[in-house]
Amino acid sequence: MPILSFHPHICANVVTGSAILLTGSPVAADGHLTSLPGIEGRALVSIHDGDMVASAYVNGQLGAPETPDALTVLSLADMSVAQVEVSNSVAGAPTAVAVTPDGRFAVVSESFGPRADGGTSFGDLTPGGSLTLVDISDLAAPAIVGEVEVGSRPDGLSISPDGSMVAVALHQSDGRGIAFVPLSGGGLGEVSHASLPAMDPSQRVSHVEWHPTEDIVAIHMVDQAVIHFARFTRDGDAVTLEQYGNSVLTSKYPFMGRFSPDGALYLTSNLYWGPDITGIWTEAPEGDVTTIRLGQASGDDAPRHVIVDRGMTARSPEGIAISPDGEWVVTTNLEVSYAPADDPRHTPYSSLTLIDLNPTTGMMETVGTYAYYGILPEAAAFDASGNYVMVLNYDQLEGGPAGGSIDFWRLVEGDNPKLVQTRKSIPVPHGPHSTTLVN
Repeated sequence: MPILSFHPHICANVVTGSAILLTGSPVAADGHLTSLPGIEGRALVSIHDGDMVASAYVNGQLGAPETPDALTVLSLADMSVAQVEVSNSVAGAPTAVAVTPDGRFAVVSESFGPRADGGTSFGDLTPGGSLTLVDISDLAAPAIVGEVEVGSRPDGLSISPDGSMVAVALHQSDGRGIAFVPLSGGGLGEVSHASLPAMDPSQRVSHVEWHPTEDIVAIHMVDQAVIHFARFTRDGDAVTLEQYGNSVLTSKYPFMGRFSPDGALYLTSNLYWGPDITGIWTEAPEGDVTTIRLGQASGDDAPRHVIVDRGMTARSPEGIAISPDGEWVVTTNLEVSYAPADDPRHTPYSSLTLIDLNPTTGMMETVGTYAYYGILPEAAAFDASGNYVMVLNYDQLEGGPAGGSIDFWRLVEGDNPKLVQTRKSIPVPHGPHSTTLVN
C-alpha cells in the first residue's frame, strides 16, 4: 500500500479561528461551488484518524504519519469543508461522533490517542480517555469548546433526545460500563457512571444508543452478541440504569445499532467477527442485520422485545444507516479491502448493501449489494431527503488520490430499487470513520 498524504486538492487552506477551511471543493465552470440536486440537510460531520492506515488491522504497521486527527464539517449547501484538530481513533465502533438535536455541538470520543513519538506499530498508540465538545454552529469554523476525561478507552456514543446528556460506552478495562456526561450551556458537566447487573464487567461494551424519544438506551455487549435495553434516570448528580425488558441475543458480533425513526424497532449490524474466526475478522463470512421490535410495559408486566427478521449483507457490515422515513437500510461492508494489497485475502473493493425495511412489521428484504472502489468504508449517513447516501472512504486503493473521501450514492426507488454511485466525491483528510448528519 502506498504511503498516503493529504489530498493535493486540499493542500491549500485558510486558517479561520481554530478551524481550517479547506478550499479544494469541486467547483462549476463559472467558479461557484456545486451541490447535488434535491439534497437536504445542513451538513455532514465526520471524524478522521490520521495515525493509522487501514492495513494496520492486518499487519499492525501504522504507516507513515498522516494528517493530524480531525473533525470535518461538510456543508451540503456548497460542498465546502472545514476542519478542526480533534483526537480520535478508527479502532472502535464507527459511532464515535454525535451531534446535538439542535445542530449546535458535536461530541467525539477518543478510544486511542496519538501514537507515541517515533511509533510505527499499533502497540505505539496510547489508550484514550477523553470526550471532546466541538461548537459547529458556524459550519465554516468548528471550534473545540470543552473536553473531559470519561474513563478508559471510550467507544461508541449517543446523545439523549433532549440534548442534555451524552452516553459513552467504556472499554472493559474501565469496569464502569457507561459514562454519562451532562451537556448544558455549551459545556460538559461532571461525569457519572452506571451499569446493569446483567452487564458482565469483563465483557466489551462497543456502543450505546439512545432511543429517539424516550430515556431508554440500547447497550451492545458485542462479544456476547447481546443487546441490553435500559431505562435511564437522573436525580441531581446521580444517574442510574434499570433493565427495560428482556435482553436480546442477536447474530454474531453486533458492533453498532440504530433505532428506527419512530423508535419502534432496533437494528443491529452483525459482523461475525471473533476468536473462532480465522484471523478474527479477515475471513469472516457474510454478515447480516437483525431487526428487534421493542415491547411496551403493561401494568406489572415488563416489555418483551422480540427478534423480527434478519437481512443478509456482504462481509463485515460495520456501518448501518436508516433512511428518514424508516423504509430503507444501507450497510457499509468492509469486505477485506483493508488488507495489504499483496495479501491474498485482499479484495480490491468494498461494498454497500441495500435492504428494504417494512417500518411497521420490521420485516426486511435484501435488494442488492453494490461493489465500491474504496477501502474500509466504516460508516454512512442518509441526507434528510432520503435520496442520497453519503459514504466515508477511509483510504484510496492503488492509483487513487491520497487521503480519504466522502462519496455520494443515489437511492433509486420504484419497481426496481437500487443504489447508484454518483460522480460526486469530496476529498477530505485521511481516515474518515464515523459520521452523522446535521439537519
